[in-house]
Amino acid sequence: MKYLSLIALSCFTLMACAAHPAPSMAVEPNVLIMGEDWDEDTIPRKSQVFERVIDAVAGQLNKAGFKVIDETMATNNSFSQGRVRRTNSDLFKIAKAIQTPPIDAVITFKIYPYFKADNTTTWMNARATGRLLNVSTNAILGTFEVTLPEEVATEPECHKNRACALKYMGNHSRNLGQELGSALAVKLRRAAVGNVSANASASAGVKKAALMQAYKFTFDNFDASEFNQIEEYLVAFSGYDIHKIIQSMSQNTVVWYETKSDDARLKRNLRKMLDFIGVEGQVNCVKNTCTITKI
Repeated sequence: MKYLSLIALSCFTLMACAAHPAPSMAVEPNVLIMGEDWDEDTIPRKSQVFERVIDAVAGQLNKAGFKVIDETMATNNSFSQGRVRRTNSDLFKIAKAIQTPPIDAVITFKIYPYFKADNTTTWMNARATGRLLNVSTNAILGTFEVTLPEEVATEPECHKNRACALKYMGNHSRNLGQELGSALAVKLRRAAVGNVSANASASAGVKKAALMQAYKFTFDNFDASEFNQIEEYLVAFSGYDIHKIIQSMSQNTVVWYETKSDDARLKRNLRKMLDFIGVEGQVNCVKNTCTITKI
């Protein structure tokens, strides 16, 4: 029986390779840019400064070849619009909930203005900080911060006049956004191709790789011997990285699974796996959570 199982596993691997000739080209990650303005010292959303920074960051990511998703378009029918001073928890809930299209990475940024008055004028500087996170695995992929190269002379008493402060911040916000976006694009590219082998890169030319994706698989009504077979297939799937069993019962096993396989291929492999082990069952998935049930 074990010999037949190994033959089936080999056939499964060969069929997967035949269906997707090497080297395979994975999809680019979908990126969402969100302003983090819960801190009262930061520039809030819905201001000219904020909009110029987010546009500049998006421009740099587009220039680097990434797909940038517009938050308003993606959430228009599902979430309240125009809110300011949103918490980190709010941002991550929104990013994880978006389904058309699913978000792979989220960039959050904050803008801190700085004004210092002396007996000559009011001097201005600003700091923009950004974080890059994998929405699926919750991993921090990179951070970066940028300031203007030197303090800028504004006007006497400018720090006491909101319109004056926003005017001078607006004059330099695009530069801050460009520098921040350029750095985060480099970090995102490193994360996206981090698991591509040198041989695969050489044979593929320019390799486009998805970010690591995390899935939660629940195998329901499978006994221990059947799950042992399943585990061999999970490890053999294209793009496999690691898996961990987070719950194990006699007829129910829950698995945390990380892979660089594209979503459609992975779910197709789960359905094929049931055929190869001779089990009738169902594969039901919502985004990255799947329940595989033996009938």
